[in-house]
Amino acid sequence: MYRTGSFIRGESFIYRLDPRLKLAVTVLLSLLIFQVEQPLVFASGIGLFLLAMASGIRLRTIGESIRPVLFFIVLIFLSHLLFSDDKRSMMTIPFLGIAFSSAGLKQGILVVGQFLCLIVGAVLLTMTTAPSQIIAALRYFLKPFKKLRLPVDDVAVMVALALRLMPLLLMEKERIDAARKARGFCLRRQSVAGRMNSFLSLISKLLLGIFRKADDIALAMEARNYRRGGRSSFVELKFSSADYVVLVFLAIFLVIFVALNSHFG
Repeated sequence: MYRTGSFIRGESFIYRLDPRLKLAVTVLLSLLIFQVEQPLVFASGIGLFLLAMASGIRLRTIGESIRPVLFFIVLIFLSHLLFSDDKRSMMTIPFLGIAFSSAGLKQGILVVGQFLCLIVGAVLLTMTTAPSQIIAALRYFLKPFKKLRLPVDDVAVMVALALRLMPLLLMEKERIDAARKARGFCLRRQSVAGRMNSFLSLISKLLLGIFRKADDIALAMEARNYRRGGRSSFVELKFSSADYVVLVFLAIFLVIFVALNSHFG
């Protein structure tokens, strides 16, 4: 079972690209996706899913990565659907009496599409790029900040720990859920107050578990004589001919993308 933030080993084309290129493209996508019109958001989403398929990543794996944030996606959609400021073109759901506007529906679909594009882009980065490569790319881009006395190497280590603790957090949640089910606990049978107490109990146990994991990692780093400051790395950052080809293709694609966005806008 895939857990969000985990690296999956593979041999496809995207795995062999330079991590700096993949990180830069992911950041650029996150900046552009909120500036484009609805048709281009859907086109970007389809393109990301096709790229995932070409990389050997199954739709089920992407679905497993989206599932932890599915509640928030539904909440974002409903908030735009039911609380839109535009009251024109109001529609009502039969038998429920819930009114919403077509503008709210359109905005909700747009925001959910943008959110899904960001998730799939980030998942593609973490799936196809080893944590050590992501750290090396971050250190490369943060290198100019050394002149401002920013601890670049420490920031890279913190990012690495965050990437490592994310799957551990999901594993801890699954372990707690399995222990509850083994004791006959059923969330559906609980009242609203019982569900709130269950949620608060889950959060407290998750925090205790993740703090325990963080202490274990700190002790392991101390046992290996970890010290702050500059560190060597086995990752060699070097652009290949394939990286340059992808870079030229992305530059052309960006020009077309901006032109189409101005046309739809």
